[in-house]
Amino acid sequence: MRWAVLVGLAVCAGSAFAHGEVDDVLPTEPGVVFEAAAALRHLSADAVLPSARLSGYLLQGDAGPALRGTQLEHGTVGLAVRLDGTWGAQWVLGKHGSDPAHVEAAWLQARHDTDDATWLLSAGRQQPAMGAVLGGAGHLDRFGLVPLAVRMAVNDQWIDDGLQLGWRRDMGASTWRADAGLWRGQAFPGAAHGGAVPSLHAGWTQGPWAVDAVAARFEPQGRGSAIGGTAGHSHSAPVCDAALNKVVCFSGRSQLAAASWRWSGLNAEQPWSVTLTAAGWLRHETGAIESANGQADYRGSNRGGWLEALWHVRPQWELGWRGERLSASHRLNGPGASLLASETQLNAYTPSNRHTLMLGYSPADWADVRVEAGRESVGGTRVSFASVRLVFNYATMPVGGR
Repeated sequence: MRWAVLVGLAVCAGSAFAHGEVDDVLPTEPGVVFEAAAALRHLSADAVLPSARLSGYLLQGDAGPALRGTQLEHGTVGLAVRLDGTWGAQWVLGKHGSDPAHVEAAWLQARHDTDDATWLLSAGRQQPAMGAVLGGAGHLDRFGLVPLAVRMAVNDQWIDDGLQLGWRRDMGASTWRADAGLWRGQAFPGAAHGGAVPSLHAGWTQGPWAVDAVAARFEPQGRGSAIGGTAGHSHSAPVCDAALNKVVCFSGRSQLAAASWRWSGLNAEQPWSVTLTAAGWLRHETGAIESANGQADYRGSNRGGWLEALWHVRPQWELGWRGERLSASHRLNGPGASLLASETQLNAYTPSNRHTLMLGYSPADWADVRVEAGRESVGGTRVSFASVRLVFNYATMPVGGR
């Protein structure tokens, strides 16, 4: 298990008390909140889902997560602590399937409230700010499978070590958010070697509308992609050493951009029982790739997104559809380009898509039962699937404090 190291904060913080915005996960009053969440899933499919490996998009080259059968889709336990109006912290331990448990969050926060805005500075391991749609897709979500676009862009979930400065302001009926971060950049599409990663996020909400956008720039040096049909699943890229043993290595620049839009009819002036969502990711890369058999200049553009519609049939029931599409373009120039395209399976690329129907029932505020049926096509392989999911999300009331 890898533990994150918390770094100190140095900010000029006032004594005003926290207002507790919806995107501040810490308690509004001094105290400690215990949080636990889990999604248990049984998934049946005609064959291994091709989205697990997602060939043709220059990922890590492993077989990806095991998706069929009965398993712990995602589980977390954690603590959220507020010491006073300025200081707070969060710690979360997560687990996926049979993978080892890992720290998903371990950060400190300093907060300063003014008459018209709130400033937040957080340091440690965390998910960079992306908004509810982009940041929550595929993890304890309404739909069980991580969107294809998220798999392509950040290999399931972007968690990194770094600093992030946030700004929040209410302006009448609307709320504006902005965040700037600086990260180690070892999470995909980064690598163990490379420069620090800057990120920017902007968000706006008003009534039923919510819009978010995020951008980041990685400079991986020697990001590995396994070749030869590697089995199993890994959260880290294969090592690129001098031998280049069964690995293709990318060095260059990787730029991420994403945006989301959501309209929630339940929050409209004249409420509708419908929620509509659209989201998209772009990963654009330029640099060089090499293996033991050759090297080439590389330029790739990977694009994907999804549309989602939810019908809130009754207070405890909802029906949903998610449609996804993923595409890419790759260019290789130089000696060994053809062989490298074969080793990375870029020559096997075809557009990918997935469609899923979902029926959800919430017997309690902290529990959901969800049934899904869908079909996906990746790399020319089409597979149908069906699943039953039990999702639990529980948090205590704040205890302690003053």
